[in-house]
Amino acid sequence: EAIKKGHAEGLEQGLKEGLEQGLEQGLEQGSNEKALEIAKELLKMKLDIKDISKATGLSEEEINKLKC
Repeated sequence: EAIKKGHAEGLEQGLKEGLEQGLEQGLEQGSNEKALEIAKELLKMKLDIKDISKATGLSEEEINKLKC
């Protein structure tokens, strides 16, 4: 009985941690995608890459890749 209870508690904890981690990763990915969209628009406006980097938090290398 104790083993079953421990197994159920472990499973519940694992699922909870997995959901939290998945949500965190999803939010991070969405944030990065939004930064890329903004950077594309700022490039169209002919803003300086260094300024775009400061505004979006993206590296200059990431922004240069968007130009291609």
